[in-house]
Formats: sequence, C-alpha cells, structure tokens
Amino acid sequence: MPRNYAEVSRAIVDALGGLTNIEAVTHCMTRLRFVLKDENQVDYPRLKAINGVMGVVHNDTQCQVIIGNNVSQAYQAVLELGSPAATSAVPVKRKNHAARHRCRHS
Repeated sequence: MPRNYAEVSRAIVDALGGLTNIEAVTHCMTRLRFVLKDENQVDYPRLKAINGVMGVVHNDTQCQVIIGNNVSQAYQAVLELGSPAATSAVPVKRKNHAARHRCRHS
C-alpha cells in the first residue's frame, strides 16, 4: 500500500524532537536508524502511534523506527527534510555498551 512518506517522515522527525535532536540517520532493510542527541526529547507514544510506523526500538542514543520493506522511501523523505548532521552543534555523549542492538536480516 503506497503511503505519503513525506508526511510520515515529518511526523517521525517531529516526534523525535526535530532535526536539531538528530545527529545522524541511516537505514537497514526495514528500519530507519536515528542517532539522537537527547532521548528525553522523544515522544515515544506519539512516535509509535504514527500511521506507517510498525514499531520502535531504542537504546542508548539510537532509535530504530520500523517501517517495513519500503524503508528506503521513508529514508529519502527524511533526507528531504534537511540534513541532521548540518544541525549538529552539541556533541553526543555515548555510553560504552558491550552489546549493541543491530538490524539483522537473513
């Protein structure tokens, strides 16, 4: 089913605290992967309620938004909103975790 990825992506970025709260964005097979500056700015209930978001996984400073097989369209729509790296003014403090959650697909 085709979606308005521009609208979905804008809602996702807004729920994440806006472009100024996003240090970087990438994607894997089914997920948008955001590196966040401040997880406290994220409205998780609003993020999970967005039509087109199939789920949310978060840890440390990364938030993975599950979109499904058409994630590349949503990723392009996020990039069209602006460059998160260009808005980066505050370095992100990272916790040192031995294990990181990663997208794994067979």
